[in-house]
Amino acid sequence: MKYKFLMLLLLVTLIVSACAPSVAPTETLEPIPKEEALEIPTQTEPAPQSELPVTSAWKAVRDVRYGFGLAVPCWWLVSPIPEQGFGGAMTITNYDEAYFMQHSNKGFWEWPNGTLKLDLIVMEGVDPAKSDTEAYMGFVDPSMTGMVSAEQQSIGGHTVTVVTLANLINTSDPHTRLFIHRLSPDKLLIVAPIPQTVIETPDFQAILASIVLSPDEQVALPTITPAPALINAPCIP
Repeated sequence: MKYKFLMLLLLVTLIVSACAPSVAPTETLEPIPKEEALEIPTQTEPAPQSELPVTSAWKAVRDVRYGFGLAVPCWWLVSPIPEQGFGGAMTITNYDEAYFMQHSNKGFWEWPNGTLKLDLIVMEGVDPAKSDTEAYMGFVDPSMTGMVSAEQQSIGGHTVTVVTLANLINTSDPHTRLFIHRLSPDKLLIVAPIPQTVIETPDFQAILASIVLSPDEQVALPTITPAPALINAPCIP
């Protein structure tokens, strides 16, 4: 039942001077009268470009149960994985309940104004001998979800399996991309962005690259400025 709960959660949730040559002294020269002195233009070299500073608009988030961490804009809301239970999901949003109520119609909305949600789902009981793709597909209902493609990418210093899935019930639905980390030999960390259009945004790409998988790894804050806040929450601790 717990596996089914995680799959239901996953389905429901379906982003950086040359120096002038010296002149050897010769004869003593008569000084040039001030009014006749020629003004020699100086050439100013452009200052070297420095790396962008780490912006204070980001914060590091760490899961206390499984040890993974990531960076998110500091005004985003984070719901941690419960400390008890089997697996679970960390949910991250850039909106709050008041914003949802204001922009939804009877609890339904079309993700307005760049709103988004990220679910980071931990799946336990994975067969260490299986690939990330095989292990993940072992948790889903093959009559409801089909594999379209899977490829490994190097993102943020880690190998990530990017899977593309098809909805076999509503075949007209667009495909869904998920990002799978091997959190440990028997655990997967699934990153599920909603809506899928956020995948190509700089914010999501920076967040994805910031993910670390153990408490020994430090979360590096991105050096880009995130999209403006949608809610009146200047940097929620």
